Amino acid sequence: MRPTSITRQKTAGRIRLRKKRLIFLLSLVLLIAVLLLGIRFLGSFQALQNRTDWAKSLRTAPQTGGTNYLLYGLSENNGEVSIEEMFFLNFPASGGPFHIIFIPGEILLHRLEEKNGTSEPLPVEGNGEKGLRPFYTPSHFYNEGGAELLIKQISFFLDTPVHHYVEASYNGIPVLVDYRGGIAYKGDILKGQDYLDYFLTGESKEEPLEKALRRASSLGNLVKFLGEKKGITNISRMIRKASPYFKTDLSWKELKEFHENLEPLFDPQSLIVQLPGSWRDFNGESFFEPNYVQLAVMMENLGKDFILPRELITVQVLNGSGVAGIASKVAELLKGEGFQVIKIDNADSFEYQYSRVISHLEQIEPAREIAVLIPGSEFFKEPLPDHPVMVTVIIGKNFSL
Repeated sequence: MRPTSITRQKTAGRIRLRKKRLIFLLSLVLLIAVLLLGIRFLGSFQALQNRTDWAKSLRTAPQTGGTNYLLYGLSENNGEVSIEEMFFLNFPASGGPFHIIFIPGEILLHRLEEKNGTSEPLPVEGNGEKGLRPFYTPSHFYNEGGAELLIKQISFFLDTPVHHYVEASYNGIPVLVDYRGGIAYKGDILKGQDYLDYFLTGESKEEPLEKALRRASSLGNLVKFLGEKKGITNISRMIRKASPYFKTDLSWKELKEFHENLEPLFDPQSLIVQLPGSWRDFNGESFFEPNYVQLAVMMENLGKDFILPRELITVQVLNGSGVAGIASKVAELLKGEGFQVIKIDNADSFEYQYSRVISHLEQIEPAREIAVLIPGSEFFKEPLPDHPVMVTVIIGKNFSL
C-alpha cells in the first residue's frame, strides 16, 4: 500500500503544480492584457498632447499673475480654418476663483513681433500710409502658422503669457456623435452633421458671447454623453477617434485636473468678462475692434480678485428717497469715478430710509468700490445672472451730497 500512497501523493503534487502553473500563466496573460490595454489607453491620451519644443516652452514663461490657459474652437472648410471663439482663463496664484475673458473670433489685431523682450508692431511694408498698420484676425494667424503663431500673437496682444492651450476642432463633432449612434435633442435623434449645424448656428439670433457660451455648454454636454459608454476599451476608442480634432500641450493627468476645474465656464452665474471694445462693420462684415486702453487696465489686474476696470462695471441708480434729481446727481458722481451708469430711474418706493448697494455678481468687489462712495449705505448680494447691470444703487433718505 505504501508505493500506491506515494504514487498518489506524487500525482496529487503534480496536479497541484500544474494548477499553480496554470494560475500563474493565466495571471501573466491577464497582466499582459491589462498592460496592453493600459498602454493603448495612455497612448490614446498621449496622442492628444502636443510635445513639440514650442508647446513645451509655453509652461516655462513666468507665472507671476497666475497660470493662463487659452481655449479656442475652430471649424474648417475647404482647407481654410476659421477661429470661431476663444476663452482666456487665468488661475490666480492665490488659488481664488479663476477669471474668464471672452475673445471673439472676429477680433481685429495688429501683427506684433518680439524685440528686446517686448512686443512691437511690425514695420509697415509697401506704400502704406504712415502710421496705418494692417489688421489681422486670429484665423489669418492660424492659417499661416497654426497654433504656434496664433498663441504667440494672442499672447502679444494681451501682453501676458499663455502657459497652456486647448484646441477643439468642431469638424470632429459629427464623427463622435455618429460613433455613438446619434444624440437625443427635443425628442429626436440627431445625426452628426445635423447636430453640428445646430451647434454652429443655434436656433435664434445670438450675441457673440451668448453663442460662445451655448457652444461651450453643448461641448460640455457632449463630453458627458460620450463618456456614458463605460469601459476602458470604449474610452480608448473614443479618445482615438477624438484625437485628430483635439490638441493640447497638457498631459492626460493635467487635462483631467483641468477639466474638473472647468465647471465655472458652464455655470450661468459665473462672470465671463467680455473683452473691452466695440463691433464695427467693414465691407458688410462685422468685426470686433478692441479698446487697448481698457484692455491694459484689465490685464494689469490679472491675478487679483477682480480684473474689470471701472469703465466696464455697469450700474443703475434708483431714487428711493423721493428727493427730486438725487439719482441723476449720484449717477454723475459715479460716472466721474469711472463707472458706467446705464440706467437712472425711480425705485419701487420712495420710503427707503437707508441707501442700498446691491451686487448682482458672485464677485462683490465692484459693488464694494461703489459702496465706499455712498456714505451710510447698506450692502447686499443678490446674484442674478440675467440682470442687465452688475450693481444696483438705491438712494435712501439718509443720503446727502
